[in-house]
Amino acid sequence: MSEVKSQASWRDAERPQPSFPASTSILILLLGLFAGARLWRLTAACLWFDEVFSIHAARYGWAQMLRFVAADAVHPPLFYALLKVWIGIGGESLLWLRLLPVIISIACVVPFLLLCRELRLEAAETRLALLLMAVNGYLIKYAQEVRMYSLLLLLALCSLWLFVRFFRSGGGAKRALVWLTALNLLLVYTHYYGWLVVAVEAVCLLLWAHTERRWFFISVLVLLVCFSPWVYAVISAERGQGLAQNIGWVARPRLQDLAQLFTLLNEPFYYRQSSGERLYSRWSLMTSMVIFGWPIFALFWHGWRRRPEGEAESRAARLRWPLSFTFIPLALAFVLSWLLPQSIWGTRHLIILAGPYVILAAVALNRLRPPAAKYALLILLGCWLMLAATQTLLRREERHIWCLWEELRGQMPERRAASTEGVKVYAFEDLVAYHLWFALKESGGERYSVSVVKGLEGMLEDRAYFLPRAFDEIAVEDSNAMTQEHIWIAFRARSWDETRQPLKTVLERGYKVGNVLTAEADGQRAFLVELRRK
Repeated sequence: MSEVKSQASWRDAERPQPSFPASTSILILLLGLFAGARLWRLTAACLWFDEVFSIHAARYGWAQMLRFVAADAVHPPLFYALLKVWIGIGGESLLWLRLLPVIISIACVVPFLLLCRELRLEAAETRLALLLMAVNGYLIKYAQEVRMYSLLLLLALCSLWLFVRFFRSGGGAKRALVWLTALNLLLVYTHYYGWLVVAVEAVCLLLWAHTERRWFFISVLVLLVCFSPWVYAVISAERGQGLAQNIGWVARPRLQDLAQLFTLLNEPFYYRQSSGERLYSRWSLMTSMVIFGWPIFALFWHGWRRRPEGEAESRAARLRWPLSFTFIPLALAFVLSWLLPQSIWGTRHLIILAGPYVILAAVALNRLRPPAAKYALLILLGCWLMLAATQTLLRREERHIWCLWEELRGQMPERRAASTEGVKVYAFEDLVAYHLWFALKESGGERYSVSVVKGLEGMLEDRAYFLPRAFDEIAVEDSNAMTQEHIWIAFRARSWDETRQPLKTVLERGYKVGNVLTAEADGQRAFLVELRRK
């Protein structure tokens, strides 16, 4: 008998043993994909308008930064404070700046996996949910922007995870509530949509809990008290100007906006970098409906018909969390955008529901019946991912119109100014003026000062872009201010046309065209033109 055992042991020793379990290897591959997708072409595009604002804010001293951000009114200051510290550590190179949101985005994996574990997902569902997070183009886009959206996602995931823990504790884990309150405070100081996350948690308690309500609503009162100094700072800084400038251009959402958000939450790898590119395609919408829409509807339908009995946390009952965390904030944002004086709808703000949504999509796919339908959709999903990945790898790097001002600034002559006041550069849109000011600032072009001309008949302007409040380094003037002997003008147009604005006005004022610096991107041309009196 001992000889038989020794032979069996010898055979087991000869048999190759895996160094890692298969599940661990898959998780490592998914983490690599998650990080790699966010690092891919990280510095391919220059900083754009909102990112310029972030850098602009972070360059001020601490007190001035808070006043500057408060005057802007639409974003709390936490991300700008983190960015200021980040710049103090490593400077302002494009790579270093973009690494901050990428690192924050990668950190989202930790609370995401903890949330999946707290929801008691199967291993296959967790891996599929992580895959959907890793490849989503919408999340990749906001992981690469020097803005607060990756931080908003990270804190929202942390908050939802801690909330589920607190709920399951039956109100006994006061320590969990303390951590939840602290996380929610950071969340609302990152973005006002953080309050939607708090509202969702309150609604869930009102629907399903009794003992936890009192303690949670005490924590909400603590949040309101701690947030009130910022409310006071905003009211004091914006001086009753309202939010019409900031969000007055935002349209009230319609059904097509819901379809757009649904597609963005599903489409792999692709994201729009400029308004000249497609936001999403009908093909992507149809594919999303087949792969995700049908399973989610089936999951909801069967969960509604088969209500759980007896077991408090049955498999079906646990679905209420991803369903609630996905659809309640969506419904609140939609309804409030119609009830409030100004619409607050924004697909980038709704990144708070991205984590719960991919969990819901993964669970719906994994539990789809019959099994043949599930495997057919998984194969279709794999083909879609491969096709999208191939298109992303082969996609050419496009130049964007806002990047051209830095390029053209480098071509401006460096000879001395004709007067001690320097040379005026006139733009006719806030979008152009702000980018040009930033480019001149970067290159140390102190002898040039930027002004933006308003009210020029025939000039159209994108209302989504506007100069920061509490900022006077760009003068706002009318066309009568162009009286200097030597000026530059900056504008974008389809082509050079002296019969259209702004060339029509400056030529009528007696200016003669000198240097014409131009470059093309996004189907438009950027012009930086030197003018002198005849």
